[in-house]
Amino acid sequence: MSLGGGDPVQVRDRKGESDKEGLITAEPTEAPEELDDSVDLLFTDLTDWSVVDRKAQSPYRYNEPELARSWAENSPATRQFLIDNYVRFTRVSGTHGGGGLSRARGARCFLMLGDRTDIKAGTITAEDAGVADPERTSAFAPQQMNNVSRSVAPGAVSNGVALARPLEFSAREKGVEFMLHRRFADLVREQPFAGRVVGIRAHYSPRHHPETGELLRSYWQNGNVDERRETVTIRARRGVILASGGHAGNPQVRSMFYPAMREPAFPTSGVALQGPHGQDASALVAGLRVGANLAGMQQNLSYPTTFHISTRLGTRDAYTTMMPGHPTFGFRGSAGVNVGSAGFEEFIAVNQVGKRFFNEVRLPVRPPGNRYPGDGASPGRGLDHKPRDWRNCRKQWVREMYDYDHGLDAALAINEGSKPPEYYSGPLWAIFDQEAVERTGWELRFPYVADNGYFFQADTIEELAGKIAAGHEFQRVPLRHLAETVVKWNGYVDAGKDPDFEREADAPLNRIDRPPFYALSILVVWHDSYGGLRVNGRQQVVDMQGEVIPGLYAGGEAVGGFNKHGLGKGHVHGYIAGTHAAGEPPA
Repeated sequence: MSLGGGDPVQVRDRKGESDKEGLITAEPTEAPEELDDSVDLLFTDLTDWSVVDRKAQSPYRYNEPELARSWAENSPATRQFLIDNYVRFTRVSGTHGGGGLSRARGARCFLMLGDRTDIKAGTITAEDAGVADPERTSAFAPQQMNNVSRSVAPGAVSNGVALARPLEFSAREKGVEFMLHRRFADLVREQPFAGRVVGIRAHYSPRHHPETGELLRSYWQNGNVDERRETVTIRARRGVILASGGHAGNPQVRSMFYPAMREPAFPTSGVALQGPHGQDASALVAGLRVGANLAGMQQNLSYPTTFHISTRLGTRDAYTTMMPGHPTFGFRGSAGVNVGSAGFEEFIAVNQVGKRFFNEVRLPVRPPGNRYPGDGASPGRGLDHKPRDWRNCRKQWVREMYDYDHGLDAALAINEGSKPPEYYSGPLWAIFDQEAVERTGWELRFPYVADNGYFFQADTIEELAGKIAAGHEFQRVPLRHLAETVVKWNGYVDAGKDPDFEREADAPLNRIDRPPFYALSILVVWHDSYGGLRVNGRQQVVDMQGEVIPGLYAGGEAVGGFNKHGLGKGHVHGYIAGTHAAGEPPA
């Protein structure tokens, strides 16, 4: 989580101190001067017009100054709030994308492996952390936690669970109530486009285990409100805060930014974890219904995690890493085979009609995120970066650092199988043979693959094409060119040249001729959302006339105008919105 502005963790590391519990024994990662930050410097970084990234986009130029200033001013207090609510931070190391180039501001959240899971003590069992068995995750943590011993002490593990679970525990401990299995539907305003927002309506939307049919339940139960009426209307005494995430799961809204992403075959990241209504633009739609304005709608195009090709193949949820043991694993059906970027040289990638469309080795390559120090290039230290200097965006430098491969765009392109009026590009497939399996050691077995329409095996290429056409939910046309494509590819391998995409310059070429033959799905994933409702520096939603909509707040990926990646964005917004909403006079 990147915050900064001279926040408590930066100050701690700059002084070379441990945390208050003495858990951290590792020395600081960054030099003291790289941690010497201030609110003014952070604000300058967040509004730096001169920075151009490797996609030739300007990540900070279009940030709303009022939002950037408020975020910078509240970052130190937010870090302290998190610490006060059982969240523990590693040593600072670098900065997440969108967090500025001048100083190191990023620290991960961690827990320590121990004999029991105890939020107050900061410990977690190996089973709950998902590190006891590489093929299982737990109900406590949907993703296996990572070893961060080098930036804490031996036995430290990290991921978003070390942030979310402590906050949930603290909230329940303080008496916060949770009404689960609800889908937000509408805001209630005194008049359609005037007056105060006084509440919300939400529909009952239960999730049941796909195998047992049992109602899914939260890990902790204290504070849960078991309310099962079809629709409930909840009155807000002080305010409504929209913290519903973005629009990555709504193909119609996504297509406002990239028309080809109307393709429903490509889901939001975490679709199995969040459910079919996750990231569905509900906050954006509800806000528009009561007169809200929009902001930052172009900023989806300027961050490399917005949409990209995943290297995890053969699963309907190619971003998360749930394994058996977590209650939502059944919704993804298989964990997928993480082939990594290097694995793309082991197969050919084909579109919905069975034709190659790009150099496979370049398909998963993403332009590096904009980050400290010096955007990963020159300068090599944050101290050497000069904000608002025209040299940062001079044409010669932009040409030199430009590093965007257009494989994603080729994957989404109209092809022979695209039919009007939608012109869907269709699914993508990795095609390979038994020889590739033996070269790589890929484990084509459960829980990595399953008979769920995202993995196929056959004795001939023709049979493989038929199975894909019959077995994948979004395969709308036959892969009529697949057999011809494989024959052509084998000829290229024999000749040592790939005249279509010049792949021989990037990796060895291998024939596809030894049965059985395999197909793994390749997914385009939409992860972050960077356009949304317009808010002011207090996170109050603003209407089309620039006036505040009383009683309505929003933050995180539900809002636009602030191009910041990572959990820090939403948490600072939540801190600001919660602080101001709590101060509202009761309605």
